[in-house]
Amino acid sequence: MKDILAFGSIVIDNVLVVKRFPSINETVQAKKYRYTYGGAGANVAVAAARLGAKSGLFAVSGSDFAKTNYRKHLQNEKVSTEGVIPANFLMPRSFIISKENSDDQVLYYYENKKGVRELLFKNTEKAEDLSKNYRICHFSTGHFEFYYHLLKRKNVKSVVSFDPGQETFSYPYRVIRLLPYVHMLFMNNHEAKRLKEILKLKSIKEIKGPKIVCISLGAQGAIVVYKCKTYRIPAVKPSRLIDPTGAGDSHRAGFLVALLKGYDVETAGRIASTVASFTIEAEGAQTSLPTWDKVVRRYEHFFKEKFPEPQRSWEEIEGELLS
Repeated sequence: MKDILAFGSIVIDNVLVVKRFPSINETVQAKKYRYTYGGAGANVAVAAARLGAKSGLFAVSGSDFAKTNYRKHLQNEKVSTEGVIPANFLMPRSFIISKENSDDQVLYYYENKKGVRELLFKNTEKAEDLSKNYRICHFSTGHFEFYYHLLKRKNVKSVVSFDPGQETFSYPYRVIRLLPYVHMLFMNNHEAKRLKEILKLKSIKEIKGPKIVCISLGAQGAIVVYKCKTYRIPAVKPSRLIDPTGAGDSHRAGFLVALLKGYDVETAGRIASTVASFTIEAEGAQTSLPTWDKVVRRYEHFFKEKFPEPQRSWEEIEGELLS
């Protein structure tokens, strides 16, 4: 049995690092430019594999998947590509303007969004078959209509993890209708606030569906809600602040891998925070992802304690999430 099948996208990221964001009709000189591998699904799969998990990716690629060496990169990272669907059009591109020590502005380009949709729906049974080999299916920013189509068939028996990202603002109803099928939900504080407004909730604890809710708070760390308890997780300090792109994806991967290893949700949150701290130390979402050994060393240095032993088995955690 494998560990994490990540659904989402395979994207070429073009990252521009600036001192400040431009105003309308203003030109700002970028300090740095990087062409890197990205896409939320691929980011999670690579981060999980780097931590020692057996991960796979389900996504539509593009005619330039091999030419850009993305396929070779995933294979080198030991990410299974059996769920990667070939296409005769280019992979998507993102243009990320990253302000130093701050947030990102992102522009996204799809050459053939309709074509991606058709390929995904055509491969529904393939997704269901692959899911049988994984303990966790993680759904990140991608094609939510396909996710809904897939999950409502109820042939995915794995634990389902969901990170809706910016779609919470663009297509909130698509996010909401997926919640009954989700066991774990990941958001940042802005997305959580928007979801509470739409659902008219006083607290995120009132949300129905997911058993675990994890809310990233940037430099303020994260909050994990589980069994009506709220755990506050501090942000682990990186050695340097370069580029926050992909930190959320590596955080999700760290949390999931920690649960698979048998750690409780609070410790998993701490491990996830540690993993994310590495990501922002270089340009690109997959550039500076850590191994498990590196996570252990930084965890002990930051929290001033010996790295804990797993407290439970994955089977126990899985049982609680699926019940």
